[in-house]
Amino acid sequence: MRILAITVLALLWLGLLSVAQTNNCIVCHSEIRVEYLESAHAPAGVTCVDCHGGDPATLDYRAAHAGSSTPSRAQIPQLCASCHADPVRMKPYGLRTDQYAEYQTSGHGKAFAAGDLNAALCTDCHTSHRVMSRFEPRSSVHPENLAQTCARCHADSELMKPYELSTDIVDNFRQGVHGTALQQGNPRAPTCATCHGLHGSTLLQPEDIVTVCGTCHIAERQYFDKSVHRSKTHSAEFKGCAACHGDHRILSVQSDLFDTACASCHRADTGALTLAERLKTLLVASQQALHEAQTVLDQAEAMAFDVSGYWSRLHEAQTNLLQARTAQHTLDEAQLAELARRAHAIANDIRSEAHSLQTAVQIRWLGLTLVWGYLLLVLIVVYLYRQERRRAREL
Repeated sequence: MRILAITVLALLWLGLLSVAQTNNCIVCHSEIRVEYLESAHAPAGVTCVDCHGGDPATLDYRAAHAGSSTPSRAQIPQLCASCHADPVRMKPYGLRTDQYAEYQTSGHGKAFAAGDLNAALCTDCHTSHRVMSRFEPRSSVHPENLAQTCARCHADSELMKPYELSTDIVDNFRQGVHGTALQQGNPRAPTCATCHGLHGSTLLQPEDIVTVCGTCHIAERQYFDKSVHRSKTHSAEFKGCAACHGDHRILSVQSDLFDTACASCHRADTGALTLAERLKTLLVASQQALHEAQTVLDQAEAMAFDVSGYWSRLHEAQTNLLQARTAQHTLDEAQLAELARRAHAIANDIRSEAHSLQTAVQIRWLGLTLVWGYLLLVLIVVYLYRQERRRAREL
């Protein structure tokens, strides 16, 4: 055991010695040692001098810092691009080389090119030394951490003031269905970058919102394209999907969305609101029928009935209702009504048949109760008769 311990210590010493010989910067700059060693750059052989210059092979202060410098904010994008825009250097890692080109097209990049050094740079999102893959859970650009990273700037009222941008965007996102799903660990939930872009991030124009939302919500977009609303998306006053669902604080779709979203644009006592009320009635009625059918099935299952076949039919009804909710984006009452009524009809059939099962059991229990009651009555009569005979004999 002692020999093994000595061997392990010797190997560790040699490892540290090897690191010190190739990158003595972290011997003195211990405050960034852990960050650097945890980064994606360290195992790739990218050392301090690749960004800062200097001589990492010496411990002499003057010699080590000769020609070294700390890059200014103005130098950072081009410095990162010197590697990340080089196809030859990036090919072994399978990394894209167009990030810098995309950055230059982004709102951040354009502001930076115009001389705004407060605009977000590479290190603002990826950090300076602890640069990690977005697949690493501790990374600042991991999907679950990205909102917090964006909030570093977008929740800063002083920083956002010159741009007249709201500082509650990130908080609103977290309260919406997308942010909630992300916090619950759903890997498919969208992040800020999903809608605004990664390195080419930009504000969405009203006419682009439907296209962006449609990359995930494909069926909804196809139905929406058939509606009268689609022609309004070229107006700066109508934000497509966001006009009804909100932009960052996207709430769960409920029937009361008709009451809030439709009324925000359409005046009371108009044909549009009348149509919205009819669509809402169809969906609510079907939803209620499905809820009642499920309740009856739960009760029947608790009574030990085999209702597996009914569950599959209930799933069919739920699918029809889901399609109806999607089809509502067409504003085609006939199409939505067909799907909603189909779901309603299946739910009513299930509820009726499940009720029949329960009724049959109730009738059986009633019959059994009557039989036992009759038997009990007979026993009582026999007992009273025998008691009467006994008293008669005693007399």
